[in-house]
Amino acid sequence: NLYAPEISPKGNRIAFTAAQGSSQSIWVMKIDGGNARPLSEGNTDIDPSWSPDSARILFASSRTGKTELHIMNADGSNPKPVMNGGPEVEGRNDWSPNGEWLAFYAGPDGDHDIFMVDPSGRNLQQLTDGGDNLAPSFSPDSDWIAFTSYRDGNNEIYILNLDGGVYRLTNDPLSQWQPRWGP
Repeated sequence: NLYAPEISPKGNRIAFTAAQGSSQSIWVMKIDGGNARPLSEGNTDIDPSWSPDSARILFASSRTGKTELHIMNADGSNPKPVMNGGPEVEGRNDWSPNGEWLAFYAGPDGDHDIFMVDPSGRNLQQLTDGGDNLAPSFSPDSDWIAFTSYRDGNNEIYILNLDGGVYRLTNDPLSQWQPRWGP
């Protein structure tokens, strides 16, 4: 199974998650589908997000015993946790286009919240409180985050401004999932 593809900011590669049995790993390939190769193996590494310069990849991994954010070089070298002892994260995360922030979601099942932290693991900020908020995605100007939330009893898409304010974008009886901003 292949999922969570993301095109590099330079537009020449795609990072994605490949699942085989109980193992999930980050892979990368050329934009035309050629030269597919694993960057990690034998772990539960999921949901890659490229740094704005395409030099590094942010991902969620359970290699330390709990699921935490990790960053590795785009060739798979030097993987390390973003925060030592940070909150246990879920999957989908994002790297702000200005390079200043990482967004992720964490918390108990049914009560996840959106957080941000700088790439060095400092300045952790909780951006939502309640509503089971999932799958953050930064806007191209890094001022907004789109996300999914159950806050109104149905899974809908919202945006929040980093200066404050949360706005609902969808109102549909069908669930909405993992919003991403376009170029």
